[in-house]
Amino acid sequence: MNETVFVFPSRDAIEEVAIFISTFNGQAQSHIGYCGRQKEEIVSSLKNDFTDIPFEKAFVVAYEGETLVGVLGFDADIEQGSAEVWGPFLTDNQKEQGPLLFKKMLSILPSVVEKLSMFPNKENKMVTSIAVDFNFSKQSEQAILTMKRNDFNLTQVTRLPELPVQYYSEMMRLHDLAFPDTYYSGEQIIRRLNAHRKVFAYEKEDCLAGYIYTEVEPEFSEASIEFFAVDERFRGNGIGADLLRSAIAWIFSFKGMEELQLCVNATNNHAIKLYQKSGFNLADELLFFEKKLKVRV
Repeated sequence: MNETVFVFPSRDAIEEVAIFISTFNGQAQSHIGYCGRQKEEIVSSLKNDFTDIPFEKAFVVAYEGETLVGVLGFDADIEQGSAEVWGPFLTDNQKEQGPLLFKKMLSILPSVVEKLSMFPNKENKMVTSIAVDFNFSKQSEQAILTMKRNDFNLTQVTRLPELPVQYYSEMMRLHDLAFPDTYYSGEQIIRRLNAHRKVFAYEKEDCLAGYIYTEVEPEFSEASIEFFAVDERFRGNGIGADLLRSAIAWIFSFKGMEELQLCVNATNNHAIKLYQKSGFNLADELLFFEKKLKVRV
């Protein structure tokens, strides 16, 4: 039997690593919420989204002979001092290597990273065990819901405007109040905005009554509704439903977009009922873990 060897991958290994991740991330018992499920989407992320720390300096991979048997990396945001953990992804006969692979990843983590987060599926026992063993704190439980295009009536929607610049600070305040311990702060959402990442706003009485943040990846026919919230002063007026319908209509305006997903706190029964009433179905349940790291010099 060949010895397991841990190495840092070259940039030429991106496609091989993406295929490996896509194979495992489609299964609940090895699913990580940060990562995509399609090879093409993962390749694009590894090439284009890992900008602060490039792929070849952010991943550790394991080989048994010439066979790839394990992958683990992180997506760092240097300005925020944070990083999201991708994995570990391991073949069944390598599961016991998870903690060792995690330690090797920690050894290449930049010293400026002060906060590390993990987002495994509830069924991913290996990663939840690593989170416990390495003293991560569970911040929340999240439910992933999905909707098909055919389950939504595009004709009965009032389109809402994109978030005006003058409401940026109000949106950040509302988001951080509604989601104090989640993977994107209000400031991070504002920084992510582009042609395929939008915040839609509901204005009432000359202030921001609610917002919804959504992302689309037309080249992969994938979309997600990440967050939305209504100011407590305006709740009970159907604003949440209007925000939701407007975001869904925008998503399904893209050709080839047949399905979308959203993430919601699993304890938020009111929101889950609203989503299900709109045509969403429960797909996955995820756990959000976080660990504050000691300042390293």
